[in-house]
Amino acid sequence: MEALIDLFWSKYADLQQAIESENERGMVALDRELDPLLLAVFGSAVEDPASIQAQFQFALDLLNAEADDRGCVRRNAHLLQTLVERYLAPPAVAATSPLHAGEASDHPTIDQVTASGILDDALLDCISDRILVVAPGYRVLYSNEVNAKRMDLPRQELIGRHLAELIGLHRFRNEFEPNLNRCFQGENVMVTYAQQVDGETVVMRCRMSPFLRSSTLVGALVIIQETADRRRRPAA
Repeated sequence: MEALIDLFWSKYADLQQAIESENERGMVALDRELDPLLLAVFGSAVEDPASIQAQFQFALDLLNAEADDRGCVRRNAHLLQTLVERYLAPPAVAATSPLHAGEASDHPTIDQVTASGILDDALLDCISDRILVVAPGYRVLYSNEVNAKRMDLPRQELIGRHLAELIGLHRFRNEFEPNLNRCFQGENVMVTYAQQVDGETVVMRCRMSPFLRSSTLVGALVIIQETADRRRRPAA
């Protein structure tokens, strides 16, 4: 996997050089070489944690490298979504698991749903809290429907977006970035802040915890609970 990824980046660098020198023949030839390499990297279902991590990191690096091209961002977000569905979505047999068949399925907890490194979309959408997974590059890997509705965006448009685009650069730098970094280092972190929503002050409680698959860090599981601001207001 690493050899394929290294080869892609080598060809990608050659493509950028061809673009700068306006070498149209070279651009066409390199484009033709890059597409099969992308297919080889993303089309491979691997089992060892190092290769899975390499695929995710490659997808995120590609998103960052082509962040200024909206067409490329959409394509790369789709490739990232392919990895999420392959490695983090539940297998088909999960529908017959005790969690689905037993009493626990009526009121699943987030810990139950995510303990194995699997994101069971149907169960996560039964939870009223906003839930997302943020990769170490601060890009969104997953969002449940509750979070997507709060952000007023289709879920597929959230995948691959940088968190700062969604919550604002100031809040990202001051409240999320340092705490996400702690989470990526293995800490469980709680962040609380107030936000104006539809003219009302709402308290946001964000719980961040490392999200692992096969002992490999995938990102930070972020759970956002919204409550009304009950702080005493000064008398008029």
